[in-house]
Amino acid sequence: MDDALLEDYLGLAHNGALNASALARTLSELGPLSRIRRLPAAQLQEAGFSEDQITALTAAKPATHCRGRIRSDLAWATADDRAILHFESPDYPALLREIAAPPPVLYVEGRPECLHFPGIAMVGSRRGSAYGRRHAEWLAGELSEAGLVICSGMALGIDTAAHKGALDAGGYTIAVMGAGVDVCYPARNRELRERIREQGALVSEFPLGAPAIPMNFPRRNRIVSGLAAGVVVIEASLKSGSLVTAKLALQQNREIFAMPGPISSSFSRGCHQLIRQGATLVESPEDILREMPEIIPLDSFRPNASNARPGKPALAAGDANLLALIEESGTLPESLARQTGLTQQQLNVRLLQLELAGAVINQGGRYFPD
Repeated sequence: MDDALLEDYLGLAHNGALNASALARTLSELGPLSRIRRLPAAQLQEAGFSEDQITALTAAKPATHCRGRIRSDLAWATADDRAILHFESPDYPALLREIAAPPPVLYVEGRPECLHFPGIAMVGSRRGSAYGRRHAEWLAGELSEAGLVICSGMALGIDTAAHKGALDAGGYTIAVMGAGVDVCYPARNRELRERIREQGALVSEFPLGAPAIPMNFPRRNRIVSGLAAGVVVIEASLKSGSLVTAKLALQQNREIFAMPGPISSSFSRGCHQLIRQGATLVESPEDILREMPEIIPLDSFRPNASNARPGKPALAAGDANLLALIEESGTLPESLARQTGLTQQQLNVRLLQLELAGAVINQGGRYFPD
């Protein structure tokens, strides 16, 4: 990682000359910071930036008042299970670069490699009913066994059920936080947070220690949908934040799915409206997998496999050949991609399935037989 460039991004994020939303839009419209710095000041003035903002964007070093926070951030990231990814980092999730306002910096705790596996977002009401929570947990578990990472916002209700379903199935899950990644919100999800840290990833664009405030959550939602290939809405009222996430997903060219519910429930109305507007109706995991065959092959889905342990699915056809290419001394994914001809997404799916099956382990970016 380019430490100097990371410090530049952190300095800009902490500077205050541009708020977080403006900085994200700037990256989307003008490109990465390394390019912006080469632009003439006149062009930045024409783009509407003030003198203070231009100074912050083009400064050779972070402002003095930001350096203490930068040192704290870098010290936090020295732990093995923590990382800070900037927009130009090779480890920054490719899907997030596509959205209209990509987060300049991501704080990650847990397993950062989860951000690169094929994922599906699951969102819904914080006051989800027993019907909604039960089906969210079931669906998340089934999709995890199929090889998808479950992405949600760790809110109470449907989000919590989706995370638990993925974890209980032995799969990976990503929690996108509406506070600093080091802040547990809601507080009652402390145990869930620790499980996600060990078996997935906690992600936030907000600075360390940032409290959960209402204005953070709409911003958080664009990352939930942006990290995934599609969004599943389970229980949402007509004014639900989950419908905002679905709208963001549509703008990001993601697939939209909705699970129907009882017509007597107000939590069903948002989902039914999405279905009327063209969202794919979800009654089973196959309804989702069928819409994304290039990301996760439908024939790799094995519902209710009686001979497979939860989270340890049997190897799919072709995985044995891939396993044979993984050397005792460790093999890089790039080498496997060249040898197999698989796309990066296809290879990530296969490697995830092997890891869930207990056939390989990932250490330091290399895969080893387990």
